[in-house]
Amino acid sequence: MSPTRWLTAKLALPAAALVTGGTALVLAYRWGWAAHRELMHDTWGHAEVFVARGPAAVAYALCALAVGALTALLLRRALAALGVSLAVMWLIHFLLERCRAHLRPALTRTAAHPVELPGSAWPVRSGRDAHGYYAVYHPQSHFWPLQLTETGIVLAVTVLATAAAFTVLRRRTG
Repeated sequence: MSPTRWLTAKLALPAAALVTGGTALVLAYRWGWAAHRELMHDTWGHAEVFVARGPAAVAYALCALAVGALTALLLRRALAALGVSLAVMWLIHFLLERCRAHLRPALTRTAAHPVELPGSAWPVRSGRDAHGYYAVYHPQSHFWPLQLTETGIVLAVTVLATAAAFTVLRRRTG
């Protein structure tokens, strides 16, 4: 068996399990969150709620698999690769969480008095300036565009990490 086929076989089964299990967990979370929002953070813009309600959760799991495979091939030490993979995935999640509000242009509402936002809105920032009160927010309709954009970014990192893992393996065995 060639090294490329070996790595493909080693990644295919866990990837299929992650997609199947992750999808089931996302559906279960969406069902539970819809029924008991007060127990699981009420706003869809909250970091844990945002990722858990859509395909980004599955994309993060696949990305962790790819980053883990790449670091294991680079470091050749399981425990060290685990630590580095954890740090890399934390960094990816941290950066995307900080940039999430900017993945799509937010709406701004201004008024002479403090701005009241709809209950389904995700407030990004608010305050008062020389012209009055303002609130920058994402309405509920921005959930899926934001979710799919973040999922696409994470899947792009996944593809790059997987390609890098295959390249490292070919160079090491070639």
